[in-house]
Amino acid sequence: MVTAQTIRVTATAVQRMDEHLRNSLLQKDGQTQLDKLWENTYIKRQIDRRQAGGEFSTSDHIRAMVYSMLSSGIEWDRVSAHIDKATKQLAPVDEIFCQYDPERLLQCDPAQLRDEVKKLHCASQYTMKQMEALIHTNIPKLIQIEQEHGSVDAFYQEYIGGDSTLKSLVKALSAENSDYKLAQMGEALVAEYLKNVGYDLAKPDRHIRRILGSTALGCSNHEIVPIFDTFDIVAALAKELNRPAAEVDYILWSYCANGYGEICTVKNPKCDICVANNCCNHQEGEN
Repeated sequence: MVTAQTIRVTATAVQRMDEHLRNSLLQKDGQTQLDKLWENTYIKRQIDRRQAGGEFSTSDHIRAMVYSMLSSGIEWDRVSAHIDKATKQLAPVDEIFCQYDPERLLQCDPAQLRDEVKKLHCASQYTMKQMEALIHTNIPKLIQIEQEHGSVDAFYQEYIGGDSTLKSLVKALSAENSDYKLAQMGEALVAEYLKNVGYDLAKPDRHIRRILGSTALGCSNHEIVPIFDTFDIVAALAKELNRPAAEVDYILWSYCANGYGEICTVKNPKCDICVANNCCNHQEGEN
């Protein structure tokens, strides 16, 4: 279990990472770079909307699911190139998916959806299976949940009421033995989907699990942090920093990701300019 001291030290490092990212993005020309700041993201808007008591329809959930699927298997910069500056939505993607009208989407051919996504250069090796899962399994499942519980949000709240960490909800939507398993969506994509409808949690992807691991920031005895430990570590960092967990997650991800910070990368990490090198085990190991 991660110690309180490790959380405090890592939280300070996260704060420095955020300052570094902001300075580096502001020094670059063009609005595109400013759009990469946390406060200009789609997820930030959805978290604000939910915290303000906003309601999320089944169409909102379908949009969130599509956006999460598109985050898998390709560099996010290829997708983010289509973000509308005013709404932060993926306008051409929204058109392809019939503005997320469930009945219209159920009439769509998954292969046609895949081909249209490919035209935007947003397709990956997983896109065909994702589109089949969306049309044949996931949208029908969301519609069924709405019919039985009044809304998708109301059903999810049944899990959240018993587990405010949202880990039980993530398990319900991602575990193979669950009746509510969403097809082609593991824990990381389920978490991304939930963030896209305003739930505040981390996405335990490869960047986050590695940078928090034993050979980097040392928040775990594992080199790659176990998935559900990642939720707890990021939540603890968020509490220490008095920030949303999704924002802490975004800072850590940005510090690693191509097209963003590109500091703590798998290959050729820039340890010489890393603002967290005083508490990073990777740096210590090289000295």
